[in-house]
Amino acid sequence: MRPYSPRSQRDLVTELWATPARYNSATPGARSAPAGNPTPPMIAHCTRWLHIATAAYLLLVATSALNFWRSLAFGLGGMFALALWTAGWRGLAPRVPSPGAAVLVTLGIWSAWACASLAWSVDPVYTAHELKHDIGYSLIVMLTFYVAAGTVHGWPTVLLAALAGFALVAAFALGLATSPVGWEPGAWHGGVGAYSTYVVLIAPLLPMLLARPPSGFGRNRATLLFGVALASLLLATARLTDNRMVWPALAAVYVTMAVLAAIRWRAAVASTPARWIVPLLALLVVLTGLFVNVAQEKSHQYYPDQTTVATLAGDPRFALWGYTAERIGTRPWGGYGFGKLILADEFRQTLGDPMLTHAHNVFLSQWLQLGAVGAGAFVALLGALAWRFSRFLRAPNDTLAVVGIVGLALVAGFVVKNVADDFLLQSNAKEFWALTAMLLGFGCAQEKAIAGAAAPA
Repeated sequence: MRPYSPRSQRDLVTELWATPARYNSATPGARSAPAGNPTPPMIAHCTRWLHIATAAYLLLVATSALNFWRSLAFGLGGMFALALWTAGWRGLAPRVPSPGAAVLVTLGIWSAWACASLAWSVDPVYTAHELKHDIGYSLIVMLTFYVAAGTVHGWPTVLLAALAGFALVAAFALGLATSPVGWEPGAWHGGVGAYSTYVVLIAPLLPMLLARPPSGFGRNRATLLFGVALASLLLATARLTDNRMVWPALAAVYVTMAVLAAIRWRAAVASTPARWIVPLLALLVVLTGLFVNVAQEKSHQYYPDQTTVATLAGDPRFALWGYTAERIGTRPWGGYGFGKLILADEFRQTLGDPMLTHAHNVFLSQWLQLGAVGAGAFVALLGALAWRFSRFLRAPNDTLAVVGIVGLALVAGFVVKNVADDFLLQSNAKEFWALTAMLLGFGCAQEKAIAGAAAPA
């Protein structure tokens, strides 16, 4: 038997993690091994398992069922992402590129201030619980999907998993809704609000299915059929929710994408304007019709003696926002402590409505929880994300431009959907941060690859 020695252990670690030529941040071909150097065995294993974990997480994140498997995918994904990031930092693997100082600084300030609010929270136990789930776990999700999307074959894996996950969840919801059992969104998806927000977050990814590789899978019969099926499932299940804000949010997503694409490829639009304008107008007509239909149905159901316009004007959110502003005025700078429901009991008792337990506006909610400092940091974070995606949009490379358009549409849809509610928590928060992180990760990896290819030999 070979005797143990520290040197033999070091040799084994080197063999598993490193190749004869060490990696460095200037390696061409972003996030892939240099020419002639095989991928280190441990790096290949970690990358493979990271892809499996992130795909499984995206398949499960929108459902309240299968919690064990979703948690397992979450934990494994975070572990393998951290391993790859650490290996890159130590020069044993391709270095993970930075998303930029603006995103990192604003994310750090917002997260740190949220954690600091535990010191003055009116309910420290609740705040600690929310910090663990909506800050701590969200940061792990961001790291996981940022690293995964930038690895070799990582982007198509997470993109396909996100779309396939939506297809499965939506088909399941539609199947239940048309069965005698019926669809109970509260039992399967955290409620109609959470599911409708999930629909809005997935919506910007649908056009990427038809984009040219490497950002998409190209236009062919299979992708066209899958795209039509996804769009049908999106509209059908969004209608199942009876949610009104889902339609303006979807309109914001696709108008943002259409306008930015028209600006980016203005020559193509000028040569065939009908090809761009007619589909957009048709979609807007459909979304407007569905919004009016839902508004009328809810008006007749809850306020049978009033017109639809009157019910919209008498929405209880207006009184809620006034009361929220009063509570903000009492603690304008630091807020009451992190957590969407930090003043739930007070809101419920004062407003006399068991449904009005929070601000129902993501920006007012952040101000109520974290004060002006925290709300400002959150707005700055969204601004930093938009600025980073706009840099992709302005890049000469079309792949980066597509990533920028989708990222900006994602932020726009998220903001519009949460103007009348706040779903920056639980599965919706994880989905939003996962999608923004994987878009950033893929875009930054592409930037690195382009820079490496352009560098002189």
